[in-house]
Amino acid sequence: MRTPAREVCPTGAAESSAGQAEPHQYAFDGDIQAPARARLHVREALCSWRMPEDTVDTAVLLASEITTNAVQHTTSPLIQLELLRRDGEVEVAVCDSGPRPARSLQAISEETGDLWDENGRGLDLVRRLASRWGASEAGPGLRVWAAIRATDSDQ
Repeated sequence: MRTPAREVCPTGAAESSAGQAEPHQYAFDGDIQAPARARLHVREALCSWRMPEDTVDTAVLLASEITTNAVQHTTSPLIQLELLRRDGEVEVAVCDSGPRPARSLQAISEETGDLWDENGRGLDLVRRLASRWGASEAGPGLRVWAAIRATDSDQ
């Protein structure tokens, strides 16, 4: 039995993608529902930008991993998500209110655990999927971002 194709972008969700899109910004509670909220917002924004399915799926995964880290490793009552589209890239950024880790995220991302470990692979996934990624101080917390190459699906 064939599995029906899943609808990545709901019908009617697309809008004109001419030029550079305005950034999408969201803020939500830093609770266990935050990654699901991030996935929903990223999917809706990228569909409105007419991004291809693989770009949408990768951006959703990146947002989910970065948001999950913010929830699990900080005490942030609020998570901020920002999506930017410029110069052929989509950038997903998540800001938390800390505390910041003692070591750099780049160093932490290179310490991959066993492939079958339940935890500890999020930043490694970000490092492998993103064309560029990084983190910068944002008040007492961090702004963690990841960029992927993207093109409009109608080009």
